[in-house]
Formats: sequence, C-alpha cells, structure tokens
Amino acid sequence: MFTAFADAVSEDDAGLLVADGEVRLHFALKSEKPQRIGALQLNVLRVEITVRQGTGEAASALLARVDRATQRGGG
Repeated sequence: MFTAFADAVSEDDAGLLVADGEVRLHFALKSEKPQRIGALQLNVLRVEITVRQGTGEAASALLARVDRATQRGGG
C-alpha cells in the first residue's frame, strides 16, 4: 500500500491512515496467533478499516482503489 499511494499514507501506533482529498481511511493492524498447516506456519494479520472522514460513497471509492492497488502484490 505504501508504494501505491506514496504521500497519501501515514503511520500511527495503531496502523495506517490513507488520505485522499476529503476522505480518510484508517487501517488498524493487529497481529494474531499464527496458523499451522503441517510444517507450514502462516502469520495472521487482522485489519479493521474505519472511515475517519468523508462520505460513504467517497470512502467506498477510495477503498476500492486501495483494494485494486494491493491485489497481486501491487502495493
């Protein structure tokens, strides 16, 4: 996400803030207990997204952009 949105992303103690125009989305990040499948250990990261500023429609549009940018390792 950092490379896809460059200056629009900032960090705080609880996660990441993505700002674009009048919209602010906060991504709270929390590591959880890793999952094991045989010898494979998978880290688990819970992400809770909240709208800090902006209309629902504008926030949905920004979230869709974030989703597209981070698919297939794009961000």
